[in-house]
Amino acid sequence: MKLNSKSLLLTVFTLLGLFAVVLVMVLTEKILAIWQYLQQAPAWVSVLYASAIIVVATLPVLLFLKITRPKSPNEPQVKIIDESSLEAAIIKEQRRGVDTSAADAEIKELHERRGSGQFHISLFGSASTGKSSLIHALIPEARVKTDVVKGTTIRAEHHTYGQLEITDLPGFDAVDQAELSQLALEESQRAHVVVFLLNTDLARSEMVLFEKLNQLNKPMVLALNKVDVYSNEQVQQISAAITAKTQQQFPVVMINTGGFREVITRHADGSESQSTEPKQPEIKPLLDAIETVISDNPEALHRFRDAGILLLAENKLNQASSEFNQNLAEETIERHTKRAIVGALASVAPGSDLVIQGTIGTQLVRELCQLYDVPVNQLQVDQVLKSTGGKLRTSTSLVLAVAGNALKAFPGVGTAAGGIMHAVAYGLIFNSLGKAVMTSVQSEGRLNTELTQQTFEENLLGSSKELAKDLAKMALKLSQQKKHKA
Repeated sequence: MKLNSKSLLLTVFTLLGLFAVVLVMVLTEKILAIWQYLQQAPAWVSVLYASAIIVVATLPVLLFLKITRPKSPNEPQVKIIDESSLEAAIIKEQRRGVDTSAADAEIKELHERRGSGQFHISLFGSASTGKSSLIHALIPEARVKTDVVKGTTIRAEHHTYGQLEITDLPGFDAVDQAELSQLALEESQRAHVVVFLLNTDLARSEMVLFEKLNQLNKPMVLALNKVDVYSNEQVQQISAAITAKTQQQFPVVMINTGGFREVITRHADGSESQSTEPKQPEIKPLLDAIETVISDNPEALHRFRDAGILLLAENKLNQASSEFNQNLAEETIERHTKRAIVGALASVAPGSDLVIQGTIGTQLVRELCQLYDVPVNQLQVDQVLKSTGGKLRTSTSLVLAVAGNALKAFPGVGTAAGGIMHAVAYGLIFNSLGKAVMTSVQSEGRLNTELTQQTFEENLLGSSKELAKDLAKMALKLSQQKKHKA
């Protein structure tokens, strides 16, 4: 019989079938033997054997479910930050010249809050939800201005109530919304517990800020204020809606922070008069909820508070370091751009080879990588310069045209100043190269040749007129200085 792929496949399946038949027969024999033995054995042996079979059969399933089961969304995932390492990083950045005052202030605030031993509560909510009225209900002697005008609280105000320090935060929808929202979020990050005050169901803007607060992994209590203006049925509906939107993660309580209500009095003569009288505040449900949260695990609350402030300090340090690096990178690009212009003014025959072979391009790439602690070797530098140089050969005429148009802004120069025009072109080339390298090391933490080439092309062909004019002004100034020295 001639062997081919079909006959081989038939042989394999036949052997597998025979093996399966033999395996079934062996297993059947073993099962029957075990069954016969169990029939003759005492009852407790049968029960023990059956229990062992059930445990062995279910154990793999239980292990699989345990490994694949997602973590509960209610479990707070806190980023643990080493305080000593963060302080060492602050000192290191200070030595570089970075302004670390914002991070220093957070570390100082952490030490002060630790020393006070108090629990910090931050009141969060839109303007006119009753934050200041709540403070007044807790601490009648507190000097807090309350007004119906939106956004009367313009800064965070701290008030002490027993072992609690309560921070009245600005309404996040008041004037200067972005700045005030950031202030409120930062203060909430420093607190032990956040109280989110509401007048009604969570609106879309409030849900956005609720999600931001939820990402801080802070214990939270949602308080529906001014419940006296709703019927019992309406209160239940609003409470159910809030609970559903927050996925039952946090307690929802009903309170009334007081205020005034209008009273109409009917007199004996049939006339009516209108007046106002204070409403009795009812905030005990909120205090009870806060007390429950605090008493549940106070040590854990302190750890969460510490982690929140340290994370805030780390973010501010990273932001300061990023801004410092950005400024240094821009200075580095400007310095090498100026060197390229000087080199072009000294050269009669312009060309794109400077980007590939020139030491200025190599120094520019290396200095930017060193600034962002990105390891780089000469081969990588050569690849970047080669890739950008290849794109430059196809767009040299366009770059020269942009440089010539920039020189038209200076009367008496025009496009006839060939040496200056090429110097401006070199300025555009090196400025675009520097910004492309900076984009790569900033966004990816490495020197990505493909991304650098793409960004270089976008920067070069999209060079703004103002940039070209600035470089032309620089080239003219350097040219005049050169003439004076000669």
